[in-house]
Amino acid sequence: MAKKKDKRAAEMRRETGPVTVPARPDAKVRDYDAHVLVCKGGDCKKRGSKDVQRALKDELRAADMNRDVRIDSVECLGLCKHGPNAIVYPPGTWYLGLIEADAPEIVEGHLKNGGPVEHLAAELRPRKKRRSRPRS
Repeated sequence: MAKKKDKRAAEMRRETGPVTVPARPDAKVRDYDAHVLVCKGGDCKKRGSKDVQRALKDELRAADMNRDVRIDSVECLGLCKHGPNAIVYPPGTWYLGLIEADAPEIVEGHLKNGGPVEHLAAELRPRKKRRSRPRS
């Protein structure tokens, strides 16, 4: 079976010519201190995620940090019934049930001073350990 695959691969190389590695894109990616992902899924949107995102951006501008932190919206983060939701990287802190009034505290406490806002941050539950399957 392996010989057939090797033979087919050799035929493909002859037909298409040598394999070339694509060139690195000319674009450069900007480095940020933090990245905030704000959910814009149906439930979060109904509960005001657009206003929360706008408030976060306004607070970043007021603190002159808009070049240091990237804010993007994502389609869905799950946990819909707790929205509007956001995740701040690093370290990957989840904030659930945000309102516009939470934005100054998140910008000052987390994005400026580097630590999660404990009373707003979601509690992480430990991962379930995978059961090992008996091998046959």
